Amino acid sequence: MTRNTKQKQEVYGALCALGHPTATEVYAYLQAHGSTVSRGTVFRVLVGFAEEGKIRRLSFAGSDMRYDATLSPHAHAHCVLCGGVTDVPLPKSISELRIDGFEVYGLEAEISGVCEKCARG
Repeated sequence: MTRNTKQKQEVYGALCALGHPTATEVYAYLQAHGSTVSRGTVFRVLVGFAEEGKIRRLSFAGSDMRYDATLSPHAHAHCVLCGGVTDVPLPKSISELRIDGFEVYGLEAEISGVCEKCARG
């Protein structure tokens, strides 16, 4: 069992406050809020959380690795212009997907496009 240190609590709090941040964005947020957590610690904690299943790693083409604290089934819409990421609820029929001869553990979906803000120019 891993310890729940103050640094881990700070990193997790920043992740929740930011939504779908990169490790660099988590670090910048913590620095702006007076934290002394090092950049390396932020990266290690996020990787550790992902390996432990406490958060999800999100990999989008042309973007740094992002992280998500929401573990319930959902997809992500990724804006190819600004890089923003938005949660997209999955229809119940998809989240209960059944495939003959296959045990489904999860579903990852990425929707790429242009967000409303970028579309308006």
